[in-house]
Amino acid sequence: MIAKPLIILSLICNLIGFNMSAAKTDQKLADYSARENSVAVSASDTTIKIPAILDLPTIKIGSKSPSILTKEYILVDGDKGTVFAKKNSTTHVPIASTTKIMSSIIALENYQLSDVVTVSAKAPQQIPTVVNLRVGEKITVSELLHCMLIQSGNDSAYAVGAFMDPSGSDSDYQPFVDKMNAKAKELGMTNTHYMDPAGLNDSGYSSATDLATITRYALQNPTFRNIVDTQNYVATNTTKTIFHPLVNSNRLVTTYQYPGAIGVKTGFTDAASHCLVGAATQNYRTLIAIILGTYSNTASASADEARKLLDWGFTNVVWPS
Repeated sequence: MIAKPLIILSLICNLIGFNMSAAKTDQKLADYSARENSVAVSASDTTIKIPAILDLPTIKIGSKSPSILTKEYILVDGDKGTVFAKKNSTTHVPIASTTKIMSSIIALENYQLSDVVTVSAKAPQQIPTVVNLRVGEKITVSELLHCMLIQSGNDSAYAVGAFMDPSGSDSDYQPFVDKMNAKAKELGMTNTHYMDPAGLNDSGYSSATDLATITRYALQNPTFRNIVDTQNYVATNTTKTIFHPLVNSNRLVTTYQYPGAIGVKTGFTDAASHCLVGAATQNYRTLIAIILGTYSNTASASADEARKLLDWGFTNVVWPS
């Protein structure tokens, strides 16, 4: 009701040359619009206010909060990182194999894809999720990244980690983990500390917010993005004599065939419960859903909750034209 008189007054002032008055009026109009167009998004234990006048996506007025059955979650815009919904998003929790998002980035930024890794004796011992690498097997970093990100091979993550050890040891992955933590600090991931390259050590931790940060960063890398979007793959050693058939552990990409799904990474340990970093692009817009600590202990629990959160986002988020 107040906006129309302000607009008219602004136009009159501009027409007759009162520039100072017009500027003041325009400022009042902008302030008023900001108040009128601010959208309150209630998401469990928090409220997010997104000013609609900015060049940012917003939530439809009147949208209900998502009902997500998990201890921690966050939904963000893949482009600008705008947060649409969250719960306990900065809580320190074990994140299981979603750790491999950072592991893969460290490999991509420090190795060549063609580098040949000799599988150490320690790597195949990292059960339960392995791709059956053999001790002494020679395999490229590229193939190991496929094993890590598609089928979540712990053995491949440890092989990649040990490759960085300058001493030549076949089992020391600490230099690699140090780089993981340094990268986390560089990206401002203040709620994260890694303990191993696979996420098996539950003393390591991160948060939904920090996982959103590393995921947005990782998806800018075309190699990473292409791998996490792959449904099936057969990794081989350098002589093409050993084969590792891989099936993506992310149900959004495989069995659910979620529209526009582009990955990203699953995870499970008893302490972390079922976790999933899920991302999808629809109408050229990308959403990233982080699901940590599902209440249900079923294999599909994290994908079910991620699908619900993505559905809510694509239904209720409005992007600027």
